Amino acid sequence: MKKVFVLLLAAMLLIPLSTAFSAEQFVLKYGHVDSPTFTADDHVGGLFLKNFIESRSQGRIKVEIYPASQMGNFRELIEGVQMGTLELANTTVGGMNQFFPQIQVTDIPYMYRDDLVAERVAVGPFYDDLREAILKKTGNVRLMAAGNTGRWRSFFTTKKQIKSAKDLKGVKMRTINSPLQIEMVKFLGGNPTPVAWGELYTALQSGVVEGTKNAISDVVGKKFHENVKFLCVDEHAYLYGYWWMSNSWLMSLPPDLRKLVADGVTQAAQVQLQFNKYLDIVMTQEFLKSGGTIYVPTAEEKATFQAAKPVITKWFVENIPDGKIWFDKLEAAVKLAEKQVDADLARVLK
Repeated sequence: MKKVFVLLLAAMLLIPLSTAFSAEQFVLKYGHVDSPTFTADDHVGGLFLKNFIESRSQGRIKVEIYPASQMGNFRELIEGVQMGTLELANTTVGGMNQFFPQIQVTDIPYMYRDDLVAERVAVGPFYDDLREAILKKTGNVRLMAAGNTGRWRSFFTTKKQIKSAKDLKGVKMRTINSPLQIEMVKFLGGNPTPVAWGELYTALQSGVVEGTKNAISDVVGKKFHENVKFLCVDEHAYLYGYWWMSNSWLMSLPPDLRKLVADGVTQAAQVQLQFNKYLDIVMTQEFLKSGGTIYVPTAEEKATFQAAKPVITKWFVENIPDGKIWFDKLEAAVKLAEKQVDADLARVLK
């Protein structure tokens, strides 16, 4: 018996401690379309997430980041999450609208009066309803957080300065592959031209498009300002950045890690949001330094753009299933957020 015990002990000692006592390890693959740089908000948010989760899980979760469309475009990223080949993805509305077109309601122009209201909407009841509806529709894609991926969309052009809606007439304006955004540019008199993100620099350079609806951080960050020289700050859409997760993967985690992941993604969305406010300052200065011109419309000029809101709302309600339900939900959420923000500001000024 003594010999048997010795042999068993010797065998146990030959087993590496890392095997005998290792915690179960999970892998979180995160994909986005942005560049792997410290001026790319999708990537900066991912770097925060990687550090936060790996350190606090004590190595039980490994985070792998796949930038620059390595895992595909917006649609393919969503498909990856849906199929379980990707655990987490970051997209704009353009990623989900082909699977759940009702999400386009968040892109109705001039819906939010300022950043604080848009940010409050993102953590309110509207997004709880959206999360539930998308998970039910897709079966596996869970909306974990809504951050911001560039603050506001405005009009950039290569040949002339846009000051009011009449200046957009005939301009070949790049849009994402979103029917709502296409309809908006049409109404304002432009020529909407969907172009994939990775092809936009060449499209601007070659004249395939003469402008783009983006944030200044995107334009300067991707060197589009080498071709676009004019910015009209109409701020027609708030650039929500959506963090989508494989629900089956999330639910496979132990409860403590599930909570940790939810915490990390929520904070990563906030890192992305605040980082874009910083980028807005830096990139504005860079745009001006490179010879760009920035124009802020007067109230009268901005009203010519804002005329698109009721028209696009009508289009959404008539063309999207349950469009009125979702518009009413968002409108109520915006009104609630405005009251909450006003109350917060009133306390500061009291």
